Amino acid sequence: MTDANDTLPSHRLEVPIDEAVGWRRTLHQNPELSFREYQTSDMIEDLLGQWDIPTYRLTPTSVIGVIEGTADDPKTGRVIGYRADIDALPIQEETGLEYASRNPGVMHACGHDMHTAMLLGTAKVLSGMRDKLHGKVLCIFQHAEEMLPGGARELVEKGAADDLDEVYAFHVAPHPVGHVGICRGRVSTMSGIVSISIRGRGGHSSNPQLSIDPVLIASEATIMLNTIVSRDLDPKHMNIVNVGSLHAGEAGNVIPDTANLEVSIRSVDETDWEAVCQRIEAIVNGVCQAHGAQATFDWQIPYPMVVNADLAVNRAWHAATKAVGDAKVFAADPWAPSDDFSYFSREVPGCYMFLGTGGPEVGNPYFLHNSRFKVVERAMISGMRTEIQIALDALDPSAPTPPEMPETKKTMPSAGSVAQRPRNPGLGTPQSRAGEVRTTAQDQSTSAPVSGEPTPPASGEDA
Repeated sequence: MTDANDTLPSHRLEVPIDEAVGWRRTLHQNPELSFREYQTSDMIEDLLGQWDIPTYRLTPTSVIGVIEGTADDPKTGRVIGYRADIDALPIQEETGLEYASRNPGVMHACGHDMHTAMLLGTAKVLSGMRDKLHGKVLCIFQHAEEMLPGGARELVEKGAADDLDEVYAFHVAPHPVGHVGICRGRVSTMSGIVSISIRGRGGHSSNPQLSIDPVLIASEATIMLNTIVSRDLDPKHMNIVNVGSLHAGEAGNVIPDTANLEVSIRSVDETDWEAVCQRIEAIVNGVCQAHGAQATFDWQIPYPMVVNADLAVNRAWHAATKAVGDAKVFAADPWAPSDDFSYFSREVPGCYMFLGTGGPEVGNPYFLHNSRFKVVERAMISGMRTEIQIALDALDPSAPTPPEMPETKKTMPSAGSVAQRPRNPGLGTPQSRAGEVRTTAQDQSTSAPVSGEPTPPASGEDA
């Protein structure tokens, strides 16, 4: 299943791509939501056991596998970790794939099935290369990346990062298939969600004057919240305030007592973050006060920004170029999504990498979290080879400190960004005819043009 057009070095690493595709499709057919990944974690643990990889669990639905090298005393070696998130999303799949989700309303729409299958393949290969490893590899299959406060925070609190020297993770992105993107410094936004409950006074829709309509109030608040980014913050900064959920009532002829909003916030600046939070409360409280309603706020702990460390970036870059070829490694831009991998990378040097799984050029126009999101599975070849090479380099006691990631112009737009519409002649703003004195056809045939009025076109000319 290797791509016929693959341009990899001659010393390519063999990876179990056929098996990885099988694992990925099994996971895709059986997605599980955050904190409920029981079958997924059991499948992972069973496979690791087949390769004599000891496992342990810090939570009921996460699995950590330990590959201990035999090149020398592992106690004197280093420890590197890989994080693969394993949870799915509450989305009804509409891909039409033969291996589509069998769980109604649940879908792997963010590529976590790819991340998990890749790390399983990496673990299988490294389990057979213990004699080349001086130290340990921790394969961290993490639950609940999609739901605040996130599984990574829980694992780190329970000690998952205590012994790590470096930590790595991949995320699929709509870059060219099999390309590996690496970003210096900030990679993602910080993000969080606030749940807002607006309490009014319910009643019969025939007498709205006797009620305080929370649906109307929530609608006004939603419109006002969209002014925060455009009016209260520096337009040069990246900030997002998005109302993703608004629920109220059960019947069209009833004004309900309450309406509930969920608002997603993203930022790359802590000062902006505080300003956004303050404005959300001020706006919602202000609208509620004007109508005689009340609001309560439930602020969930946000994900910090993912920030890549230079040591891990340098190692990942040079390992990737060895593993998949220089032509397939590029300097990536940061992106707007967030990830709780940040809890790991705040503890030890980390590198969050992008794996190109194709976009519109291969018939996959939909971005992450879409019911029609699809990937090109053979991209996992590059992901597994890169992970394996990082381990071989990091746990080789004779290997020098990796050199700096070179300055390069091989960059790609931020994954998920939308290209500007081309300015095609004839499709822009029509030529203005403001100020013209319009006359009817009859007027034109019997009257001379008024002074200053354009001469009517002759027969056959375009009007």
